[in-house]
Amino acid sequence: MLNKPKYPSQDSPWGTTQVKSRVSSDVSVYLKQVYALLAASLLVAVASGYVGMTLPFAREHPIILMLLMFGAMFLAFKVQNAATLFLFTGISGLSLGPVIAHYVGAGMSGVVGQAAFLTGAVFTGLSVYSLTTKRDLSMMGGMLFAGLIVIVVGGLLNLFIQSSALSFAMSAVGSVIFAGYILFETQQLKASPWEVAPSVAALSMYLNVVNLFTSLLRLLGFLGGDD
Repeated sequence: MLNKPKYPSQDSPWGTTQVKSRVSSDVSVYLKQVYALLAASLLVAVASGYVGMTLPFAREHPIILMLLMFGAMFLAFKVQNAATLFLFTGISGLSLGPVIAHYVGAGMSGVVGQAAFLTGAVFTGLSVYSLTTKRDLSMMGGMLFAGLIVIVVGGLLNLFIQSSALSFAMSAVGSVIFAGYILFETQQLKASPWEVAPSVAALSMYLNVVNLFTSLLRLLGFLGGDD
């Protein structure tokens, strides 16, 4: 964990104004690094996803890709730099490639575009709100974690019962939960800059964005008649 920079006491000759100015500048520098890494991560994921759409390995070995992805995620949290972040997002993009190819092959490429547009719009809107609101969103943490457990349990259950209704419900809940995490984590990053490395913060936000996208994609696919 990175150490937060120290600031002069508010009792100094410059008083509160200088302290607030330096804190504000520090938050700005931190958030710029996080969002720059996030943007680069999404570009890496899109590029590798495009490759994964036609790569036989990505389609034929999803379990291997999943294991590689978990390994890369562990490495990214352990090493905490841009290289390990991009390694994870690259593998993540490869695993999403066959999913995107499924919708495109079913004549639903418009659904993919709609899901991507909605994800971008929701992320932008929620991020701006979270960075500007004076409301304390910290109480959302417990509820969001409980919702995440519901999604995991529901997803595991649906592996056995294969219910379209349950899948639709989990997609709807997932859209709400990951939108909530964008709100919650954005405010946490603003309130406590440098408590986590920028690459780790970008990784966490990347997971929120990708999970929001896939949840919206499934929802739109259901509404568009995709089984």
